[in-house]
Order: sequence, then C-alpha cells, then structure tokens
Amino acid sequence: MCSWSVSQDPLSLPRYVDTILQVRTGKAKAFYGLSTQSGIFKTPHSQPVRVNTIGLEGDERVYVPHQSPEKAIHQYASQHYSFWQKELPQSAHLFVKGGFGENIVTQNECMSEENVCIGDIYRLGKDVEIQVSEPRAPCYKLNHRFQVKDMSKRSQDANKTGWYYRVLKEGYIEAGDEMVLIERPHPQWTIINIQKYLYKERKNAEVMKELAYLPKLGEETREIFLGRLQRGYFREDNDRLIGGEENLLRWSPYRLIEKKTETPRISSFVFEAVTPREQSPKVEPGSHIRVKLGENGKLVRAYSVVGGDSNRFELGIALEPESRGGSKYLHAEVKVGDVLPFSEMKSDFPLAEDADNHIMIAGGIGITAFLASAHVMKQRKLKYELLYAVRSAADVAFASQLDNFGDNVKVLNGSKGQRLNVLEILEKADHCTHIYVCGPERLLETVKSAATSLKFPQSNVHFEAFTASTSGDPFSVELEKSEKNLEVKQEETLLDILRDAGFDVGSSCEVGNCGTCRVGVRSGRVEHRGTGLLDDEKEGYMLSCVSRGIGRIVLDL
Repeated sequence: MCSWSVSQDPLSLPRYVDTILQVRTGKAKAFYGLSTQSGIFKTPHSQPVRVNTIGLEGDERVYVPHQSPEKAIHQYASQHYSFWQKELPQSAHLFVKGGFGENIVTQNECMSEENVCIGDIYRLGKDVEIQVSEPRAPCYKLNHRFQVKDMSKRSQDANKTGWYYRVLKEGYIEAGDEMVLIERPHPQWTIINIQKYLYKERKNAEVMKELAYLPKLGEETREIFLGRLQRGYFREDNDRLIGGEENLLRWSPYRLIEKKTETPRISSFVFEAVTPREQSPKVEPGSHIRVKLGENGKLVRAYSVVGGDSNRFELGIALEPESRGGSKYLHAEVKVGDVLPFSEMKSDFPLAEDADNHIMIAGGIGITAFLASAHVMKQRKLKYELLYAVRSAADVAFASQLDNFGDNVKVLNGSKGQRLNVLEILEKADHCTHIYVCGPERLLETVKSAATSLKFPQSNVHFEAFTASTSGDPFSVELEKSEKNLEVKQEETLLDILRDAGFDVGSSCEVGNCGTCRVGVRSGRVEHRGTGLLDDEKEGYMLSCVSRGIGRIVLDL
C-alpha cells in the first residue's frame, strides 16, 4: 500500500517509498512507417542491470541533450496509465507500463509529480543512489508512440510527464529492489510545482530567480528560467511538441459505418474519419491503406482502397481460408460503430501516365485494386478495358460499380466456360499499351510467362498479388546489431516475428508487391518471393512479409 506524501516530516528519513517492478532499457529504432528514431521502446530485464553516471547499461537515447548525466534515468508514474486509457480509448492498448519509455516501473504506484521533489535522493537496492533532477519535457515522439496527434501537449498540460534522475552512486539494480528516500532538500519544489512555472505562470520574476539558481535542478531547466530572468527570452515549444512536417502522425482513427456482403467470400467495409479533415483528396488509382487489428493492435494488414476520399473510404476484403488473422478478424469481429486506426493512403500500383491504352486483368478479390483506377480513367476519358475473371456469377463483387463502366468491363464467368486468353490479349497489345494484373499467383505467373514468350516489354506489365504464399520451412534469424536470435515457424512470417520482437518494420501491401518491408541480409540463403525487389537487390535484401530464410540467416537489424 502507498502511505507517503510530500508533507511528511523530512526529518523522518530514510523512508521506504516503493519497490521496483521493472527495470527497462531499449535500443534506438525507427517508429513504424517513419524514419524518425527513438529510444522510447524499452523492454524489462530479468537480471540485474548496471547503472552508471550516464544511465543504464545498454539503454540508448537518440536526442543528444537526452544523453546528459542529468537525464540518466527516467521514471513515469504507473498510475497515470489508467487515466490515459480512459482519456484516449482508441490508443488504450498502447498505454501499458513502460509505454512512456521509462527506465523504472514501480510496484505500489505511490510516486507521482505531486510528491516527488527536486533534489530527492533515493537508494535503490543496496548500493545505487539517484537524485531527482528535473521534469521530463515531453516531445513530439509521444505523438507517434501513442498515435495521438497532440499526445505530447496533453501530457504536458496534465502534468503527467515523469521525471529524470542523475546517478550519485553507481551499481546494479533489478526488479524487487526497494526504493528508499534518504534525503529531501527541497520539499516545496515538487515536479508539479516546477511545471507550473515552466508552462503556466511563466512571468513570476521572484520564482524565476529562485529556480534559475536552484543547484539541484537540472541545467537545462535552470537555463530556461535564467533565459527568462536575464534576457526576457521565452522559448517556443511548438518544435518540441509537434516536430517538423516530416514527423506528422501517420495513423488516424476511423469508424466503420457500413458493412455489406458482396459475395459469399467478399464483404465491403465503409469507414469514416472520427475527426474529418478540411481537405479530403480523392482516392488515387492503386491506393492501399494499412489498418491495425486485434486486441493489442500488433496485427497490421494492408488492403486496396476501392474508392472514396481521406475522410470516407471503402474497402473490399475476402475471407481467406488460410487467413493469418486479418481478414478473419474483420469479417468475424469488427462491427458497425467500431473504431480502428488507419495509416495514410499510399498508391503503390499507379497508372502509367505515358500509356495510350490500359488493360486491367483482375482475378477474384483482385478487382478491388482497379475500381478506383477505372473511375479515374472514365473521368479522364482514357482508353481502358477491365477484364474480371470469376468462378461464377455469385462471385462478382461490386457489381453496381462495374455497371458504371459499361462496355469497358468484361466479366469472364468460369462456370459458363468463359476463359481469360492472356496470349491473345498480349498479342493484340502494342508498345503503348500497359497491362495491370492483380489476382492469385497462378494468374500472375501466366501473364509473366506469356509476356516473356511474346517478348512483350516487361516495363509495360505491372503486377500486384492480393495474396501470397507465406508459409514454408521454419528458419532461424540472427539480428546482428541487436544481438538477438529469433525463430520463424512454418506458419509464421518474418515480418510478424520482427514486430513481435519490438521492431517497427514498415510495410504497405504485405503480399510482396511494394518492397516497403525489405530488410538487410548480411549472410545466409533466402527463398525470395514477391515482386517488390529487383534482381540486383536480392543480393543484400529480402521481403520480410513473404520471403523466407533457408536454415539460418543473419539480418542487419
């Protein structure tokens, strides 16, 4: 139980305060879908961790000022996580202990910005002594971490930021060590009081004078008060809280407003932005969008966007017999009214601008890759043809939309003996015709073979698989930089295993088309799958969504 407060007699020290539940460190890595790196992704240790004057051994901090000895250790009040889960339910799965990148997680949830004071000295375990130096100044990386566009500002305004320590005595700490308060020189200067004058009452000259020269307060924070006092300089915090244009948040919440059965296997899903944007560009030809699914949001899948704009769009998703979780979850679990996080839309399968004629070949659910393209070509009055191969009339999805394209669409019904003659199509095509193919692997291979035999220009043929074979023989992975070893089972993908291990590997199509998920290969043999890598790139890279290692491989991660 927690029974201490800042008002207690400071002469009654030393005093037990709490017990360490977790000691956490992490390597620097990029946020999912961004180039921006951070050390916020930390994992708990089961063994003692060495503590020195610059921090915990093995803990990395990207931002140079954060490498200061006065920011050696970060602690966050564990009780705040329940607050954020209620405040921001769309990101509730991310608000778990350790989420703010803290090095210390405590057991009894006693400590907070209201009762931790500047200059407090704590003994951890037998030897280590640390001293509270300053509040954490939250930055834009929290926005990415929790997928909330103003999370850093929310944290600052709520005074739920955590605080830093400097290390006075080095040693080892581990889970189960007691935290004992042994000195409190400034009981009046709680973290929350410092924040009051940092962000709210910023022009109190008397307080600025005291804090600018408070010896136990961290140098960076003292410099802020000194700048105000001596030069009348008030630092602009937007860069810290928001970041540059390249750091804009890539995930936004959308609500399912319509779910409809198109065929026995395919359903359409219409999503609408929870917070609409003032400008909402139309869906571009060949656009994909990623969505986070499942209880913890770790299941990331990409789907073609059928139509709409950035505020309201439609997806068509087939329930795959061997679903890895995505299509099954959307068909069985997601219902109207549910909110899911989606990425920005990205066009990985665009139209060739220099083509005089466009021929689109779709098999099954592959039709979803071409509906937006057909709408654009009709609007631009381009020459195009859409060939749609299905098993039977019952398998025709988005029939009402196809009717809008009139004679430009030809549905080939397999149950009536109608077959796709790829050789005939390519024989009639000239060098100004571009062919687009989306369907099962056998359809892609048929078109590739025909194009090769007819010496049709490879640059004029564009492929996109809607499914890909991802299973195969199990293999082992050594991560050279991280010094980790992983195992990929027969039914698992390397992409999913890397994400489970804490690596935010980017991806878009997740069926081997776009190349976004490629990872560097240092050594070992790879069974390459998909079309996202050029032949010369296969020497040093592999597509983590579909390709598989043979035996044991070493990655540059």
